Amino acid sequence: MGYVLTGATLIDGNGGAPLNNAAVYIEGERIAWVGSAADLPSAAKNAKQIDVSGKWLMPGLIDAHIHICYNGSDSVFTLLEKHRDDLVLEAVDICERTLSQGVTTIRDVGGEQYIEMSLRNAINRGFIRGPRMKLSGRVISMTGGHAHFIAREADGPDEMRKAAREQIKAGADLVKLMATGGSATPGQDIHASQLTVEEISAVTEVAHMMGRHVAAHCHGTGGIRNCMLGGVDTIEHGTYLDEETADMMVANSAQLVLTLGAGNPELESYPLSPVQQADAERRKPMIEQGVKQIRKTIALARTKGIFLGIGTDAGGNPLAPHQFAMARELELLVENDLTAMEAITIGTRNNAEVLRWEDEIGTVEAGKYADLLLLDADPLVDIRNLRDIAAVYKGGEKV
Repeated sequence: MGYVLTGATLIDGNGGAPLNNAAVYIEGERIAWVGSAADLPSAAKNAKQIDVSGKWLMPGLIDAHIHICYNGSDSVFTLLEKHRDDLVLEAVDICERTLSQGVTTIRDVGGEQYIEMSLRNAINRGFIRGPRMKLSGRVISMTGGHAHFIAREADGPDEMRKAAREQIKAGADLVKLMATGGSATPGQDIHASQLTVEEISAVTEVAHMMGRHVAAHCHGTGGIRNCMLGGVDTIEHGTYLDEETADMMVANSAQLVLTLGAGNPELESYPLSPVQQADAERRKPMIEQGVKQIRKTIALARTKGIFLGIGTDAGGNPLAPHQFAMARELELLVENDLTAMEAITIGTRNNAEVLRWEDEIGTVEAGKYADLLLLDADPLVDIRNLRDIAAVYKGGEKV
């Protein structure tokens, strides 16, 4: 018979005006009907009615850039010294916590020992609770490149092809490249390009043949340019986007997945361990410059009409904890001159497109999974109300 959530103000994820006194009829895992409570169809009237008047209902959040196997508080080098079982058990907790914070779907873009594949299988089989997942497997870097300590290192087009095929064999939904340096790898220049166009093209050729898309970590402009020449689908971070590379992204219909919190950590919100303090001090100049630069990048991307997604990079470094990280990403979008509605649309509908899952998730529409976030306060009045969660539903189940 299903059930009906009635009386909430609905923000459906499409960017339109909210619907007051809405009703969402759920049968099994999916949404059967959405509209005004006054227009409820007869089949829904016979179902169980759940009054959520005074609440705000919206799609579950989608994190388009996360590292679910790492806790975001320890050094990656410390994590790599842990036993695999310890990483698994902690990752199970991270999965459950992520879901409880309103994130019903994630795209993991760099895992550890394929633990993320096992987590996805366990979630899909109902053994543990966690978000839906799209996964890249191991990142691919040049020898000694960014995050080489967790990467599948490869050099030259042939090795790159093999590395990409290995990830797809392991169950990857996409392939992740490291195209520039990164601040999480000590001693690297984030502007430095690390893959040739030929190497990038080899990966995109393999991935696209197998129905996968390619994401690339890029901060510097040269890396973004190489990725556009090589056919990459999504640029992750994109910190130093410029006019030329923005135009190339538009011409290629490439998407930009921003990760604002990783470059602007909320250091005052939790006590820092010695490891975190040291990392904050090491990265301080890069953080200060990046905060200034990303405002320009967002403004340029919007002016050019680049399709925007958003991700937390939670777990990606010791200053990226899994603590309402996705809510903070949307808060930072608003701080960078987007409206709350624009931020919510990017974190739901747009991210569903980034994941190539827009037919199933991302908006509150009939036929899609009933992945829903119920809030006690209006996020359009104050985007920080995304943390004021009344309930989370995944596939129609209240979790």
